[in-house]
Amino acid sequence: MNPFAKFISYVLGRSPDEFGLVTDDMGYIAIKELLKALHEEDGWRHIRLAHLNEVALTAHPCPIEIKDDRIRACQRDGLPQIMAAEQMPKLLYIAVRRRAYPVILEKGLQSGRHSRLVLASDIEMAQRIGKRRDQQPLMLIVQVSQAKEKGTRFQKYGEQLYLADAIFPATFSGPPVPKDNSASAKSNPLPEPTTTKTPGSYFPELSPPYVPQRARRKEIEWKKDRRRARRHKSRQQE
Repeated sequence: MNPFAKFISYVLGRSPDEFGLVTDDMGYIAIKELLKALHEEDGWRHIRLAHLNEVALTAHPCPIEIKDDRIRACQRDGLPQIMAAEQMPKLLYIAVRRRAYPVILEKGLQSGRHSRLVLASDIEMAQRIGKRRDQQPLMLIVQVSQAKEKGTRFQKYGEQLYLADAIFPATFSGPPVPKDNSASAKSNPLPEPTTTKTPGSYFPELSPPYVPQRARRKEIEWKKDRRRARRHKSRQQE
């Protein structure tokens, strides 16, 4: 079995939680989530779906099964089990999308129909998971005791991951709501630049000054008289 086949067997069959992944009840993980996690690992950033298909077709014994857009390990005896969370840390962490943060502050977090909220006891792991959905996620600090009092049900998965159905308002803290710089720029446009004149300076005119028609005629007649005077003088000298 080649090194990648061994590595993917370990990720899917023994320690998905080590990579911020949670399997479903059948041991499957979404392929796109697996690829995101693999691309965070040195040496495996180049992995694509084609590499997974190659392992499924050529490796013996085959370490993985692919079904539609999901993947799982063939040997799953070592998978962590979802357990009741009895002894829990005081704080848990979850990184959320920046754009959704104002709504989360008001309404909290709810799990999806086919997914659960994934929290971590380690802030770096929470950041790692959050960056798969937002390059600059915002970190929430969940007060576990307060969350339980509000009705949150926690489960443990592996060494440092916890699953929850909901996180209610006032049971977590986070940073101030980030300002929308683009919106403020539109509401407060910059003033038009003004030009100030300094003593001794002047600015050239872009168009010639207006000269009355009568003045132009006088100027033309004066030039004609001057030319006639020159011709008359030259004749006298001859």
